[in-house]
Amino acid sequence: MTPEAQLLDTTSVTMSRFGLCVTETVFDPWVVAGGVLMAQQAAVIALRAAGDSIPAQAGGTELLLRAASKDRLPAPFTLPFGAATRQSFDRLVEARNAFMHPRGQIWQISADTLSRGMQVAAGVVRHLILTQSVLNDLVSPAQQEALQSDLKAIDAFAEFVADPH
Repeated sequence: MTPEAQLLDTTSVTMSRFGLCVTETVFDPWVVAGGVLMAQQAAVIALRAAGDSIPAQAGGTELLLRAASKDRLPAPFTLPFGAATRQSFDRLVEARNAFMHPRGQIWQISADTLSRGMQVAAGVVRHLILTQSVLNDLVSPAQQEALQSDLKAIDAFAEFVADPH
């Protein structure tokens, strides 16, 4: 399976679990893990397309920081990743890490962390793969359409989680 197909699969599964977690919090950890993974996958795809090397073991946010560096991903492809966006993503990574490496505490995530983090993750994928992709043919037109649809649904679920009324 190509990295692009893996990204599409991760995004689709994450979107479907996000729809379920709106009413069933048991899916929250899987949405968090999927959100972090899909953003990282998009960063790897974009960085490789620009000829950058990917570290063997990158931290949760490191790949996005690489994609936000004009030295690694030149303008206009550079990922906009300001302080507020980074903080929202870092909180999502922290929630993922807390679930994946339990410390004997009950895992939970706030609606704010989930909503903001998932909006950032969707925005990363959208920017790096659809809006400002390094190569025009990273994903096929059919894949672009499917990805856009899944990202739109993730955004809608994130808005609902933030304000369910």
